[in-house]
Amino acid sequence: MESASEAASGTKFFLRREFLRTVLTVDNATTARETAPSAGDAAGRNYWNSIWQKLPPIESYEGPIYEQHPVLAKYLSATGGGDAIEIGCGSGSYMVYIHKEFGYRIDGLDYADHMDYVRANLEHNGVHDSELFNADFFKFVPPRQYDLVLSGGFAEHFDNHELVVQKHAEWAKPGGLVVIIVPNLTHIHRLLCRMFDRKLLQVHRFPLMRRQVMHRSLQKAGLQVLHCEYHKTFRPTYDLPEPARLLSRVVEKTLQGCRLDNIGNRFGSPYLISVSRKN
Repeated sequence: MESASEAASGTKFFLRREFLRTVLTVDNATTARETAPSAGDAAGRNYWNSIWQKLPPIESYEGPIYEQHPVLAKYLSATGGGDAIEIGCGSGSYMVYIHKEFGYRIDGLDYADHMDYVRANLEHNGVHDSELFNADFFKFVPPRQYDLVLSGGFAEHFDNHELVVQKHAEWAKPGGLVVIIVPNLTHIHRLLCRMFDRKLLQVHRFPLMRRQVMHRSLQKAGLQVLHCEYHKTFRPTYDLPEPARLLSRVVEKTLQGCRLDNIGNRFGSPYLISVSRKN
């Protein structure tokens, strides 16, 4: 479950070929709701196809490398696993992480044209019982409800943020967990993107990056909010030109040295992380 910039800049992904079920290419005529509501996709399939063309070489899983791990471990470690699905599964590396660290049998959904990469990634890391759905989240009818529904860097790309959250909730079993992680591109990060990456702002929508909006949307979808907080003090999740990147690293190292790097805030935190339970 990674942001597009993390995938493009070399976050580790993992592969191997054996035993995984064939990717399920979904026929919308037979599996989609005929009158599925539109969520207003700000990015679009062509955007994601261009992003995933830049996938780096793949490596085996080496343990929890994601900075969200301490938060997720608090809520997922004691669940005993179950059926999970990642919405917008990207390279499949977050699927591997969820399976390895928390014991879930995990499926993945994405509408971009890169599912062979995901399949090989999972096979290489011994994840043999996943189903992959090459489909539109808002039209696809899942084969089951899940004990865990998660997405990262997905929900913030749509105009209708309440519909996105509601769909996550619909896919969860009663008592199941819903994890939605979005990058924070407001305040300092919005200013930096305006200076160095305006195109990134064009494919994002900002309501769910605001804690109060996320919290309210989760409750409206019938979810009990267990955690909805900004994570870490400051880190850009997008590419910067070299001088700005070096300055950013100085700020990050200074915060770490002063033990001030774990203060969640709306101004500079890289992520907003929510964990909810379906009533």
